[in-house]
Amino acid sequence: MYKIITHPGSAHKDDFMSVSLLLATLGDAEVYRCEPTPEDLADPDTYVVDVGMDYDLEKHNFDHHQDSSFPCAFHLLMRYLGYHDAAMIVFGWYAHMSMMDVRGPYRTAQYLGVDTSVLFASSSPIDGYILSCFSKVTSLTRTDAFYGLMKEFGEDFIAMVSQKMARLEQLKKETKILPVKHLKALFSRIGDNPKLSMELYLRDLADDDIAISITPSVRGAGWEILRLGDNLLIDFRSVATHPEIRFVHANGFMAKTKSLIPLEAVLEIASQAIGDS
Repeated sequence: MYKIITHPGSAHKDDFMSVSLLLATLGDAEVYRCEPTPEDLADPDTYVVDVGMDYDLEKHNFDHHQDSSFPCAFHLLMRYLGYHDAAMIVFGWYAHMSMMDVRGPYRTAQYLGVDTSVLFASSSPIDGYILSCFSKVTSLTRTDAFYGLMKEFGEDFIAMVSQKMARLEQLKKETKILPVKHLKALFSRIGDNPKLSMELYLRDLADDDIAISITPSVRGAGWEILRLGDNLLIDFRSVATHPEIRFVHANGFMAKTKSLIPLEAVLEIASQAIGDS
Protein backbone atom coordinates (compact mmCIF):
# COMPACT_ATOMS: atom_id res chain seq x y z
CA MET A 1 0.00 0.00 0.00
CA TYR A 2 1.34 3.41 -0.98
CA LYS A 3 1.26 6.43 1.31
CA ILE A 4 0.82 10.04 0.21
CA ILE A 5 1.94 12.77 2.59
CA THR A 6 1.29 16.47 2.21
CA HIS A 7 1.48 19.35 4.66
CA PRO A 8 -1.02 19.99 7.47
CA GLY A 9 -2.81 23.28 8.03
CA SER A 10 -4.32 25.37 5.26
CA ALA A 11 -4.76 23.55 1.98
CA HIS A 12 -4.01 25.06 -1.43
CA LYS A 13 -4.56 24.06 -5.03
CA ASP A 14 -0.98 22.79 -5.25
CA ASP A 15 -1.27 20.10 -2.57
CA PHE A 16 -4.90 19.25 -3.34
CA MET A 17 -4.23 18.69 -7.04
CA SER A 18 -0.98 16.83 -6.36
CA VAL A 19 -2.72 14.38 -4.06
CA SER A 20 -5.63 13.98 -6.49
CA LEU A 21 -3.23 13.21 -9.31
CA LEU A 22 -1.45 10.58 -7.24
CA LEU A 23 -4.70 8.95 -6.15
CA ALA A 24 -5.61 8.65 -9.84
CA THR A 25 -2.30 7.03 -10.77
CA LEU A 26 -1.24 4.92 -7.80
CA GLY A 27 -4.38 2.85 -7.51
CA ASP A 28 -4.75 2.31 -3.77
CA ALA A 29 -3.07 4.71 -1.34
CA GLU A 30 -3.58 6.30 2.06
CA VAL A 31 -3.33 10.06 2.44
CA TYR A 32 -1.85 11.83 5.46
CA ARG A 33 -1.69 15.57 6.07
CA CYS A 34 1.31 15.84 8.39
CA GLU A 35 5.01 16.63 8.49
CA PRO A 36 7.03 13.78 6.94
CA THR A 37 9.57 11.88 9.00
CA PRO A 38 13.07 11.04 7.71
CA GLU A 39 11.77 7.51 7.19
CA ASP A 40 8.93 8.84 5.02
CA LEU A 41 11.35 10.83 2.87
CA ALA A 42 13.59 7.78 2.43
CA ASP A 43 10.75 5.38 1.51
CA PRO A 44 9.98 5.29 -2.26
CA ASP A 45 6.54 3.84 -1.49
CA THR A 46 5.71 7.06 0.34
CA TYR A 47 5.01 9.99 -1.99
CA VAL A 48 5.76 13.28 -0.22
CA VAL A 49 4.32 16.34 -1.99
CA ASP A 50 4.55 20.06 -1.22
CA VAL A 51 6.35 19.43 2.06
CA GLY A 52 9.63 17.91 3.26
CA MET A 53 12.15 20.29 1.66
CA ASP A 54 13.30 17.64 -0.79
CA TYR A 55 12.92 16.97 -4.50
CA ASP A 56 14.06 13.45 -5.34
CA LEU A 57 12.40 11.48 -8.12
CA GLU A 58 13.75 8.10 -7.05
CA LYS A 59 12.45 8.55 -3.51
CA HIS A 60 9.21 10.16 -4.78
CA ASN A 61 9.69 13.42 -2.91
CA PHE A 62 8.12 16.42 -4.63
CA ASP A 63 8.67 19.60 -2.63
CA HIS A 64 9.65 22.96 -4.11
CA HIS A 65 10.08 25.24 -1.10
CA GLN A 66 13.81 24.58 -0.79
CA ASP A 67 14.61 26.15 -4.19
CA SER A 68 13.05 29.40 -5.41
CA SER A 69 13.67 28.40 -9.03
CA PHE A 70 11.40 25.35 -8.77
CA PRO A 71 7.78 25.41 -9.97
CA CYS A 72 5.00 24.24 -7.68
CA ALA A 73 4.85 20.64 -6.48
CA PHE A 74 2.00 19.85 -8.87
CA HIS A 75 4.18 20.83 -11.83
CA LEU A 76 7.05 18.71 -10.51
CA LEU A 77 4.70 15.76 -10.26
CA MET A 78 3.18 16.41 -13.68
CA ARG A 79 6.66 16.40 -15.20
CA TYR A 80 7.45 13.12 -13.48
CA LEU A 81 4.25 11.49 -14.77
CA GLY A 82 4.72 12.83 -18.31
CA TYR A 83 1.70 15.16 -18.52
CA HIS A 84 3.40 18.55 -18.10
CA ASP A 85 4.08 19.49 -21.72
CA ALA A 86 0.56 18.64 -22.86
CA ALA A 87 -0.98 20.49 -19.90
CA MET A 88 1.01 23.59 -20.82
CA ILE A 89 -0.67 23.49 -24.22
CA VAL A 90 -4.25 22.65 -23.32
CA PHE A 91 -4.89 24.53 -20.05
CA GLY A 92 -4.61 28.30 -20.02
CA TRP A 93 -4.59 28.35 -16.21
CA TYR A 94 -1.84 25.74 -15.80
CA ALA A 95 1.29 27.90 -15.96
CA HIS A 96 -0.26 30.68 -13.90
CA MET A 97 -1.30 28.24 -11.17
CA SER A 98 2.35 27.55 -10.43
CA MET A 99 3.19 31.24 -10.50
CA MET A 100 0.40 31.97 -8.01
CA ASP A 101 1.67 29.28 -5.66
CA VAL A 102 5.37 30.14 -5.93
CA ARG A 103 5.34 33.94 -6.34
CA GLY A 104 1.94 34.91 -4.96
CA PRO A 105 -0.94 36.95 -6.39
CA TYR A 106 0.84 40.31 -6.55
CA ARG A 107 3.75 39.11 -8.67
CA THR A 108 1.37 37.05 -10.81
CA ALA A 109 -0.91 40.02 -11.40
CA GLN A 110 2.09 42.14 -12.35
CA TYR A 111 3.22 39.48 -14.83
CA LEU A 112 -0.27 39.29 -16.36
CA GLY A 113 -0.55 43.07 -16.54
CA VAL A 114 -3.67 43.29 -14.40
CA ASP A 115 -4.56 44.70 -11.01
CA THR A 116 -4.41 42.19 -8.16
CA SER A 117 -8.09 42.84 -7.47
CA VAL A 118 -8.89 41.12 -10.79
CA LEU A 119 -7.37 37.87 -9.51
CA PHE A 120 -9.23 38.11 -6.22
CA ALA A 121 -12.52 38.92 -7.99
CA SER A 122 -12.16 35.84 -10.21
CA SER A 123 -11.53 33.45 -7.33
CA SER A 124 -14.14 30.72 -7.02
CA PRO A 125 -16.21 30.00 -3.89
CA ILE A 126 -16.22 26.36 -5.04
CA ASP A 127 -12.42 26.28 -4.83
CA GLY A 128 -12.59 27.81 -1.38
CA TYR A 129 -15.08 25.27 -0.09
CA ILE A 130 -13.22 22.24 -1.48
CA LEU A 131 -9.88 23.42 -0.07
CA SER A 132 -11.49 24.20 3.27
CA CYS A 133 -12.79 20.62 3.42
CA PHE A 134 -9.33 19.26 2.60
CA SER A 135 -7.80 21.46 5.31
CA LYS A 136 -9.97 19.81 7.95
CA VAL A 137 -8.88 16.23 7.34
CA THR A 138 -5.79 14.60 8.81
CA SER A 139 -5.99 11.36 6.83
CA LEU A 140 -7.98 9.77 4.03
CA THR A 141 -8.57 6.17 3.00
CA ARG A 142 -10.61 4.68 0.19
CA THR A 143 -13.64 4.39 2.52
CA ASP A 144 -13.85 8.19 2.83
CA ALA A 145 -16.17 10.05 0.45
CA PHE A 146 -13.66 12.89 0.04
CA TYR A 147 -11.03 10.34 -1.04
CA GLY A 148 -13.36 9.26 -3.84
CA LEU A 149 -13.97 12.85 -4.91
CA MET A 150 -10.23 13.59 -5.13
CA LYS A 151 -9.48 10.36 -6.98
CA GLU A 152 -12.22 11.03 -9.53
CA PHE A 153 -11.01 14.61 -9.91
CA GLY A 154 -7.50 13.35 -10.69
CA GLU A 155 -8.79 10.75 -13.14
CA ASP A 156 -10.93 13.34 -14.93
CA PHE A 157 -8.02 15.74 -15.13
CA ILE A 158 -5.71 13.14 -16.69
CA ALA A 159 -8.42 12.12 -19.14
CA MET A 160 -9.06 15.74 -20.11
CA VAL A 161 -5.41 16.29 -21.01
CA SER A 162 -5.48 13.49 -23.57
CA GLN A 163 -8.99 14.34 -24.77
CA LYS A 164 -8.11 17.96 -25.47
CA MET A 165 -4.88 17.01 -27.26
CA ALA A 166 -6.70 14.43 -29.38
CA ARG A 167 -9.49 16.86 -30.22
CA LEU A 168 -6.99 19.55 -31.20
CA GLU A 169 -5.50 17.17 -33.76
CA GLN A 170 -8.98 16.24 -34.97
CA LEU A 171 -9.90 19.89 -35.43
CA LYS A 172 -6.74 20.50 -37.44
CA LYS A 173 -7.74 17.68 -39.80
CA GLU A 174 -11.51 18.12 -40.09
CA THR A 175 -12.48 21.77 -39.72
CA LYS A 176 -12.91 24.19 -42.59
CA ILE A 177 -12.14 27.89 -42.66
CA LEU A 178 -14.59 29.54 -45.04
CA PRO A 179 -15.09 33.12 -46.27
CA VAL A 180 -18.17 34.95 -45.02
CA LYS A 181 -18.34 38.38 -46.64
CA HIS A 182 -15.12 40.15 -45.62
CA LEU A 183 -14.58 37.84 -42.64
CA LYS A 184 -14.07 34.08 -42.10
CA ALA A 185 -16.01 31.34 -40.34
CA LEU A 186 -14.72 28.18 -38.72
CA PHE A 187 -16.95 25.22 -39.61
CA SER A 188 -16.90 21.87 -37.81
CA ARG A 189 -19.25 18.89 -37.96
CA ILE A 190 -17.94 17.34 -34.72
CA GLY A 191 -21.03 16.79 -32.59
CA ASP A 192 -19.52 15.31 -29.43
CA ASN A 193 -18.63 18.24 -27.16
CA PRO A 194 -18.12 20.48 -30.22
CA LYS A 195 -16.39 23.32 -28.35
CA LEU A 196 -13.70 21.08 -26.86
CA SER A 197 -10.23 22.51 -27.69
CA MET A 198 -11.76 25.08 -30.04
CA GLU A 199 -9.92 27.89 -28.25
CA LEU A 200 -6.64 26.00 -28.74
CA TYR A 201 -7.24 25.57 -32.45
CA LEU A 202 -8.14 29.23 -32.87
CA ARG A 203 -4.99 30.18 -30.98
CA ASP A 204 -2.92 28.04 -33.36
CA LEU A 205 -4.57 29.61 -36.40
CA ALA A 206 -3.88 33.14 -35.09
CA ASP A 207 -6.18 34.63 -37.73
CA ASP A 208 -8.08 37.70 -36.56
CA ASP A 209 -10.41 37.47 -39.54
CA ILE A 210 -12.00 34.27 -38.15
CA ALA A 211 -14.98 35.88 -36.42
CA ILE A 212 -17.64 33.14 -36.45
CA SER A 213 -17.77 29.47 -35.48
CA ILE A 214 -20.40 27.09 -36.82
CA THR A 215 -20.77 23.84 -34.89
CA PRO A 216 -23.53 21.38 -34.02
CA SER A 217 -25.65 22.64 -31.14
CA VAL A 218 -25.53 20.71 -27.88
CA ARG A 219 -29.08 21.89 -27.11
CA GLY A 220 -31.25 21.04 -30.06
CA ALA A 221 -30.83 19.48 -33.47
CA GLY A 222 -29.42 22.41 -35.43
CA TRP A 223 -26.26 24.47 -35.84
CA GLU A 224 -24.90 26.92 -33.30
CA ILE A 225 -23.55 30.06 -34.98
CA LEU A 226 -21.32 31.94 -32.56
CA ARG A 227 -19.63 35.34 -32.69
CA LEU A 228 -15.94 35.04 -31.79
CA GLY A 229 -13.85 37.67 -30.04
CA ASP A 230 -16.99 39.73 -29.43
CA ASN A 231 -16.74 41.22 -32.91
CA LEU A 232 -19.49 43.82 -32.80
CA LEU A 233 -19.86 43.85 -36.58
CA ILE A 234 -21.74 40.59 -36.07
CA ASP A 235 -25.22 40.70 -34.53
CA PHE A 236 -27.45 37.67 -34.92
CA ARG A 237 -30.51 39.62 -33.83
CA SER A 238 -30.65 40.76 -37.44
CA VAL A 239 -31.53 37.19 -38.54
CA ALA A 240 -33.97 36.43 -35.72
CA THR A 241 -36.94 36.27 -38.11
CA HIS A 242 -35.24 33.96 -40.59
CA PRO A 243 -37.44 30.86 -41.06
CA GLU A 244 -34.53 28.48 -40.25
CA ILE A 245 -33.64 30.21 -36.97
CA ARG A 246 -35.13 28.84 -33.73
CA PHE A 247 -33.16 30.89 -31.17
CA VAL A 248 -31.13 34.09 -31.00
CA HIS A 249 -29.49 35.25 -27.78
CA ALA A 250 -30.83 38.57 -26.49
CA ASN A 251 -27.36 40.11 -26.77
CA GLY A 252 -26.95 38.97 -30.36
CA PHE A 253 -23.76 36.95 -30.03
CA MET A 254 -25.25 33.58 -30.91
CA ALA A 255 -27.98 31.99 -33.02
CA LYS A 256 -29.23 28.44 -33.46
CA THR A 257 -30.92 26.85 -36.43
CA LYS A 258 -33.83 24.44 -36.29
CA SER A 259 -31.91 21.65 -38.01
CA LEU A 260 -28.55 20.85 -39.59
CA ILE A 261 -29.34 22.75 -42.76
CA PRO A 262 -26.85 22.57 -45.66
CA LEU A 263 -23.56 24.40 -45.22
CA GLU A 264 -24.37 26.95 -47.91
CA ALA A 265 -27.58 27.89 -46.13
CA VAL A 266 -26.00 28.37 -42.71
CA LEU A 267 -23.18 30.44 -44.25
CA GLU A 268 -25.79 32.65 -45.88
CA ILE A 269 -27.46 33.22 -42.50
CA ALA A 270 -24.07 34.06 -40.98
CA SER A 271 -23.34 36.54 -43.75
CA GLN A 272 -26.66 38.32 -43.16
CA ALA A 273 -25.63 38.92 -39.52
CA ILE A 274 -22.43 40.74 -40.53
CA GLY A 275 -22.65 44.49 -40.79
CA ASP A 276 -20.57 46.67 -43.04
CA SER A 277 -17.01 47.30 -41.87
